[in-house]
Amino acid sequence: MSRTEGQEWVARRAKAVLEVYTAFDALTENGIELQDRGEDMQIPCPFHNDTRPSARYYARGGNDCRFHCFKCKYHLHGIDLFMKFKNLDFITALVELERRFRIKVPRRPEAPDIKDPVDRASNYVSDAWADAPRVIKILEARLPKLRGSIPMADYVKFCRVLDSVQWDLDRSEGVTTPDMVQILGVVKRMMDDAACNVDTASRIMDK
Repeated sequence: MSRTEGQEWVARRAKAVLEVYTAFDALTENGIELQDRGEDMQIPCPFHNDTRPSARYYARGGNDCRFHCFKCKYHLHGIDLFMKFKNLDFITALVELERRFRIKVPRRPEAPDIKDPVDRASNYVSDAWADAPRVIKILEARLPKLRGSIPMADYVKFCRVLDSVQWDLDRSEGVTTPDMVQILGVVKRMMDDAACNVDTASRIMDK
């Protein structure tokens, strides 16, 4: 699946950050001892109780070094590691690193408006809904409007699914997959239905 202009924009920003902040930098600043930036090395994994080294630092040449844990199955570059150590989402981590290294952010491309279907019975959805990063932000913005109006279990499910898709998106370095589009579409419809039910209940109570 080809990248949208917005995804290409994020990928260019990530590439600029990884030129100055690598897996080596993320690991060493968080207490992992590495002797040489350019040498592969077996190391303990900082993300689980590692009694003997089950992870490896791969130099891979230049700024393309990576971290891989054979138990956790994590395969991470510098930004991924920064996210994990700081417990941040991808965009927040990207912005923090851009600020730290004073990286000039390229101008954001113009993106199409995301429009809802004309009516709830319509099957039409704007192509822009296939842009997972934008859809996640829109659906996250809807959550506060539903909180307190729907069962807490449903609210938590929405949050967990959006977090899961965001995690998959971060691991794919911003590339939207068909599975993400399908899952977000289901979440969107469920949130639309929940909002509709809330509106209907409000109108009944007002009568």
